Amino acid sequence: MRLDLFLARTFPYRSRTGWVTMIRDERILRNGGPARPGRTLREGDRIEYLPDPQPEPRVNGSYRIVYEDEALLAVAKPADLPVHPSGRYFRNTLLMMLLADRGEALDAAELRIVHRLDRETSGVILFGKGRKAASILSTQFERRTVRKRYLAVVHGVPGKDRFLIDAPIGPDPRSPIRKAMTVIDGGRASRTGVRVLRRGPAHALVAVRPYTGRLHQIRVHLRHAGYPIVGDKVYGVDSRLFLRFIEGRLRPEDRRRLVWGRQALHAWELRVRHPESDRSMLFRAPAGSGWIRRAERLGLYR
Repeated sequence: MRLDLFLARTFPYRSRTGWVTMIRDERILRNGGPARPGRTLREGDRIEYLPDPQPEPRVNGSYRIVYEDEALLAVAKPADLPVHPSGRYFRNTLLMMLLADRGEALDAAELRIVHRLDRETSGVILFGKGRKAASILSTQFERRTVRKRYLAVVHGVPGKDRFLIDAPIGPDPRSPIRKAMTVIDGGRASRTGVRVLRRGPAHALVAVRPYTGRLHQIRVHLRHAGYPIVGDKVYGVDSRLFLRFIEGRLRPEDRRRLVWGRQALHAWELRVRHPESDRSMLFRAPAGSGWIRRAERLGLYR
């Protein structure tokens, strides 16, 4: 079959004329070199598509290695850095930066992701080295034997020093945001422990321990309890702020309502068992100076 016909029939989202234009622009290669639209393909030919280079959003690439040995790697991730390639982000992600700095290719990488942090959440994140170590670590997260503690700055001042949020979480059918979650009857069982560390005039610094690992659990539970996380565009004071944010339409008054430019959630501690020695390991990533300065302005950290 001719190359242009093969492309048009295999990938019908573009017309044959469109594929011909791309072939002539040398964005379609045959066996590593230029191709012709009317060239008849043979078994074993390798066809490559060179997409338009899309600029990725800028991120904060100032990650720090907390601990490393032959089986695992613990990293202090900054805010505004996605963990893995997704959507508009590929090279500007923690995984790809780590691989580039270590001279590893994605298709032959030793490093493997074993859990996630949101792009705007800072703090400690763990990677396994090799399939076996990553599998053992992932199983610990799945079985909820990993102990995690977060710091969060919230709107409102809780009256109790400690409290437990025990409420089921599931997809939010009323939200226009595709991945939004909420407390809902019939959702998955979810439990979050909260301890108040500091109180300010209108905000509080809390330590949070998720006993389960649901999507957006801490953010959803704190909003449900009446203490949404400062800077959270989805589960904060107004979820419409997220839609304006992704469309680039945040107004000055929106930013004032958010208080912080990103959600004030930080993965502070992570305790796991070593995948080879089975020894208990505790990794910490202290909150940065920027976090503390912002909290001081809210009457915390005094």
